[in-house]
Amino acid sequence: MKSLYSSPLRVYLSLGLLALFGIFSGNKLPISMFPESSKPTVGVQVPYTNLTPDEFSKAYGTFIENRLQSLSDSQMKIASIETNYQADQAQFKVVFDWGTEQRRAVKEVEAAVYGMSGQFPKEMRDRLNVWTWSENQGFLAMSFYSEKRSIDELYEFLEPILTPMLANVRDTDQAGLWNPSRKEVQIELIPEAMAALQVLPREVGLAVEQATTAQSGGSLLINTTSQRIQMPRQAKSIEDLKRIPILSRTGRAIHLQDVAHVELRPSIGGSKSFKTSGSPSLILFASPSPGGNIKAMSEDIIALVNEKKTGWPEDVQMKVLVDPSEFISNSIRNVFHEVVLAAFLAVVILFLFIGSLRNVATAAIEIPLSIILAFILMWYWGININLISLGGLALSAGMNVDASVVVMENIFRHFESHKGSLNYQERLNILCRAVSEVRLPVIASTIASIVVFLPLAFTSALSYSILGDLAKTVVFSHGFSAIVALILVPTIRMQLMSLDERGTHRSPIEAWLKKLEQIYSWSLGEFLNRPRLQLATYSSLATALLLLVLFALPRLPREVIGVPDTDWMVVGLSTQGNTLLRQMEDQTAEEESKLLKKFGDEISYTFTQVRSANNSNIMARLKNKSKMQETWKKYLEFFQNTPFVQYYVEPWNPSELPIPDPPHFQASVQAERHVVGWRSHISFMRFWNQRKIYLVVVGKSQLTPLERIW
Repeated sequence: MKSLYSSPLRVYLSLGLLALFGIFSGNKLPISMFPESSKPTVGVQVPYTNLTPDEFSKAYGTFIENRLQSLSDSQMKIASIETNYQADQAQFKVVFDWGTEQRRAVKEVEAAVYGMSGQFPKEMRDRLNVWTWSENQGFLAMSFYSEKRSIDELYEFLEPILTPMLANVRDTDQAGLWNPSRKEVQIELIPEAMAALQVLPREVGLAVEQATTAQSGGSLLINTTSQRIQMPRQAKSIEDLKRIPILSRTGRAIHLQDVAHVELRPSIGGSKSFKTSGSPSLILFASPSPGGNIKAMSEDIIALVNEKKTGWPEDVQMKVLVDPSEFISNSIRNVFHEVVLAAFLAVVILFLFIGSLRNVATAAIEIPLSIILAFILMWYWGININLISLGGLALSAGMNVDASVVVMENIFRHFESHKGSLNYQERLNILCRAVSEVRLPVIASTIASIVVFLPLAFTSALSYSILGDLAKTVVFSHGFSAIVALILVPTIRMQLMSLDERGTHRSPIEAWLKKLEQIYSWSLGEFLNRPRLQLATYSSLATALLLLVLFALPRLPREVIGVPDTDWMVVGLSTQGNTLLRQMEDQTAEEESKLLKKFGDEISYTFTQVRSANNSNIMARLKNKSKMQETWKKYLEFFQNTPFVQYYVEPWNPSELPIPDPPHFQASVQAERHVVGWRSHISFMRFWNQRKIYLVVVGKSQLTPLERIW
């Protein structure tokens, strides 16, 4: 080690280059809410074209299911495959086990599906779609509302502004403006008319598909530019759709309106109503692409919306409901705070015990440098910056200074024992001897700390998803701290020592320390010389430990991972007997009014979501989240269940890591085939060899585009 300590330029240059590479690696790391090691879901949508669900299931469904099931291997296991045969397409939802990398899962499913698509008809291949979703991705949610405009007028104003903007935001997988009152074209067949005119549902479906699908006319080569020719769809409005021709078996030309009711009705699925502070609202929802930077995505969208907002009318208001960049920025600030606090405390403690602020300040270098160097291994191992990995870096900040303190103190102790002037070689020998004495203990203590976290990095499934990134970042950062303490700290100390300085510094509290040493020596001697005192002490400690285990330990809360602080309180309403959505909206508005009347001074604003005629949520954003526990108790006392309304009151935090919370009891009713009423197609869901029969899905699609009308 002498060659290193005597060549400071080589040490500074090497560690400086590594630090620059660490900064470069840190900038290259993806930023997400949670670790990528999650339980990803990959979906596949395959249209039937001119087949019925039963025909598609026999011809392609089983083949696709078996091909997807074969993707399981030793490193990527499939938890379940769910197949939903809808009215116009089949949806295959592949859920992978915890610990599966989302990007790999998507690539494997895409390779399998597109590899077998050569056996599908061209129309089926052209409309094949693979999508993905993971609860660990996080999302951005914003609400838009106006007290002067209707929800549809607000949508017509904002949609042309926001939709093109969202399409250009990088790292975005899904982003759009959601109108809960949007209308969909619904086609309901009239059995009596179809029987009289001798028209089959399959013929109606084929006519609707042809009228609502834009046909490709090939391409035209102009010089070196290829221009694609697209034939417009036949039906561009409700009236066009009603008049599309259908050829009956009698040879008579009829229109769709002769055999079906074609109407623009409220959407069948999804949430029915959003309100912000009592005003009907639109929702902007955006989720990142796999491996995308959710922090940059959220900041870009919010910045673009704020830029566009300057030209909007004053009545158009906006609220940010969920901003993942806020949680990540808070975590980064927490890490920075921990680094500064740990470095400050290390310098202060060393100064109080050793003296000479200039000499002990070098210990503070180890903490930030160890974290910067840890970015290199994080980049190599594919660990992104998320709430869990940032927590690991914050945890390691306080641990990383230990090695520097040990090395620094031993160097000072050795120089204090030498009197007289020392030349450069003598100082170098003393320095090397001091470091060699603590080298093995420092390495051993570092390994001992790493061993505590290292097993968590090799666990699998759920435990790895929760604690894997935390364990790895602690191991990386704390491992580098030992290297920095044994190489950089002695080198800097050697540079700071002048020829006439022999470490004659004194502690500012040296007199108190000597008194404390005397008191400790006397107390230890008295304790060792009194067997009865020893027995009484050991007995008291054992009794206290037993009492803690019996009475205190059972009272401690049990949870897999701590729940972060939040300022959102959710009040859920569940009723029975409502048949109209308006009934639930009125009831929710009444409960919201009661909430604001009782706790209005503590609430910034509210956001309500009516999911169905018997289910809704009221979300209240508190002004002071430090009073969450106290507020929670007040809400529980205020919202008491009645025979007509069941309440669900609980804090909600979008930065809380989603982990499985399976129900204590779950039951399902299955039947081979049970049809209620009559519709054009039977929609059924199959879980491998079992079938669950559900009521038919009537046409469900928006007027524009009309691809999914049947």
